[in-house]
Amino acid sequence: MSIYCADCSYRGKKSGQGGRCPACGSPTLRREGSDADTASAGNGKWRLLLLGLLWALLTVLIAQKLWP
Repeated sequence: MSIYCADCSYRGKKSGQGGRCPACGSPTLRREGSDADTASAGNGKWRLLLLGLLWALLTVLIAQKLWP
């Protein structure tokens, strides 16, 4: 399990003194690999599909503006 700082994006194995980030000193450390991360992993496929559909829509709208 690794540590992630929400403020400076530090990633590492050890937290600093008093549970603070060793890079910036912020108390907003989170543990990666917890149950919250695995629950949101299933949403990745839907997000990727939605992203693809939105890019396709944007492409169609731009093409309509360029070629009337």
